[in-house]
Amino acid sequence: MFTEKTYENVDFRDAEILEEKLVGLTFIRCGFQGADFAGITLENCRFERCGFQGANLSGITAKGCGFIACSFPYAGLFGAEFRDCKMLGSSLASANLTAFTVSGGDWRMTSLPEADFSGRKMEGIRFCESDLRGCRFDRAVLRGCDFTGSDIRGASFLSADLRGCVLERLSLLDGKFKGAKIDLRQAVLFAEALGLRVDV
Repeated sequence: MFTEKTYENVDFRDAEILEEKLVGLTFIRCGFQGADFAGITLENCRFERCGFQGANLSGITAKGCGFIACSFPYAGLFGAEFRDCKMLGSSLASANLTAFTVSGGDWRMTSLPEADFSGRKMEGIRFCESDLRGCRFDRAVLRGCDFTGSDIRGASFLSADLRGCVLERLSLLDGKFKGAKIDLRQAVLFAEALGLRVDV
């Protein structure tokens, strides 16, 4: 189906992607509304300002891909796996993220409201300036993640492992952290958020 390396302003609406693997392709301002990517592997592909409204991406494996300022309204990402991907400025609001897994990568300024990552292992991910309102990270292992400046209003981190995470410029009182594992540096931030004076 794909004979070129780069596609720009192409409408792939309702397309059925028959390839088992796509490698090194670039898509700029392309539309994938209702397209079917189910089960394929994407490796080192780049999608810039592309729309995936209602697309089926269930079971895909994305490795080292870039999704820059893309949108996934009502897309199906059941069982999808993203490894070391760059999701800068993308929105997964209203997408089905059931059994969705993420390992590594740059998720700065990504919109993930109400996403449920309970019990997942999600280490070393950059969530800086992201919309994480209402997200559930209960019992998740989040070691080394960077949440700098993210919006965590209503987010839940109950019994999560946050050790080594960057929590600067967060309104910590907006989230729920009961039972979470934290390190000494983070303990100081929580104390300061409560208006306590920390003398070390």
